[in-house]
Amino acid sequence: MYIFCRGQINFLNNMKKKLYIGCALTNIPVDKRKILLEMIVKIKKELSNHFEILEFLGVDDLGTDRPFSPREIYNFDIKECLMKTDYFLAICDYPALGLGYEIATAVEKRGIPVLALAHKDSKVSRCIVGIDHPNFHFMYYDSVEDIIEKTFKTLTN
Repeated sequence: MYIFCRGQINFLNNMKKKLYIGCALTNIPVDKRKILLEMIVKIKKELSNHFEILEFLGVDDLGTDRPFSPREIYNFDIKECLMKTDYFLAICDYPALGLGYEIATAVEKRGIPVLALAHKDSKVSRCIVGIDHPNFHFMYYDSVEDIIEKTFKTLTN
């Protein structure tokens, strides 16, 4: 039987590999945005048991008095998250220039393991599907459970 004190638990949590999850935000159809973001929350919750999840900016700030500037988004998402993460999970259900930039940075600049997933009914750029870097994996998914399973099988092996 193991008994852990608070300091040991914090140490164990700090040992978790970092996972950055990216997705389209700017140009998602309004009727699809809530559904996608709820799915991302479920994914983060499930994966947080095994990874330290890095949070991106830009979800609810546009309706506030001070939305994040494009520079703030770039600096945080790229410099604070993507450049410090161990793994990148890209949800490619909707086209996004920012997500494409994040994928390219992770694959070409960092060389970290990247899993790009898209719903089986999504249309994804041939450029993304055709990436042949050894640390890049593209797959289609059917459900949130499928995303979780593919993430564990692909990024933790």
